[in-house]
Amino acid sequence: MISPEVVNFSPPKSLQQTYILKKEQALNKVPSQDLGSHFHGITAVLPGDNEIAEVQDFFLDTAFYKVNQLPVHKLLEADFLSAFVKKGHFDARTLGMWGEVDQSVIIESGKLCLSVCKDTYQELGLSGQAEIISSKQNITINLLDEKFSLDSNYYKRVIWCLKNQTSLQFDWIVNWYPHDPDICPSSLAAYLDLLGFQVVRCQPSFEEKIVNEINVPLLCSETDISDVVEWVGATALGITCPEQEDYTSSMTCPEPNYKSKKVHILKWKGFFSARQAKQLLGVILKLQPESTGSSVSSWLNLTFNGFDEFQIASSICSVFTTASDICHVFTNQTSRRKIK
Repeated sequence: MISPEVVNFSPPKSLQQTYILKKEQALNKVPSQDLGSHFHGITAVLPGDNEIAEVQDFFLDTAFYKVNQLPVHKLLEADFLSAFVKKGHFDARTLGMWGEVDQSVIIESGKLCLSVCKDTYQELGLSGQAEIISSKQNITINLLDEKFSLDSNYYKRVIWCLKNQTSLQFDWIVNWYPHDPDICPSSLAAYLDLLGFQVVRCQPSFEEKIVNEINVPLLCSETDISDVVEWVGATALGITCPEQEDYTSSMTCPEPNYKSKKVHILKWKGFFSARQAKQLLGVILKLQPESTGSSVSSWLNLTFNGFDEFQIASSICSVFTTASDICHVFTNQTSRRKIK
């Protein structure tokens, strides 16, 4: 007997795109808003013998915080908005939520985005729009908009609606970087602790390894950049690509390629904002790929992995910088946003 189909979630649409940009353009465009402004993983694959101490130590003094059972409205109260949202870069997202079924909240670039079920949406009474997933509604509030001033009727209505919705209480990961360099970012944790919430300091994990004597693909007009991205991912995971295809399922190094004496692989996992990602990309862009004696481009790579809002797919942005002023960018977008 064939079991009846109880649940049928359609897979989220995915869009792969490639760009060729100047380095300055890459800094302004990547990471893109389409991919979101938060990343849980960053990987650098750096063939050659560059001095990479600045890259290795980039997140050495970085921290983010886990906050347990914090209601959404606490992040919109007057004191919090004045002290943190308007005086620094504040990023936050709920933990343990899947886009298909769970309610979730993201704060990025001064905007609060709520994804709620139909019942909660109707109870809140705030305007929003349907997501790709028909059972969910998306509500976006610009916390930096003049219309959201503390004495406005709009602000008073939003805070009243959120206070009266008890289901919007979550575990969070948050970070904050003040505009004033003399203020410590840990002030955020101290403030939430004073309010009585459990706050745990977290640091990004870091892993580094060196692979010696390995074939590395080159970038040219005949190269399928998605194959190079696949090779980068396999190498970062420690998968060895044989020089010859032993089996039908074997993965070989894309051609053309060259033999590199050394490839540095650096991996970070944690909670990273677009601002941090852009700063690290700026450091990578200053480095020079190794010389291969060929007119075909060698490269250095930085890949950003977005948070997995869907269990079967995620969003990535992979940037290849070359010896010229050109960057090759590959993106794979899986989003709640409508993809045409």
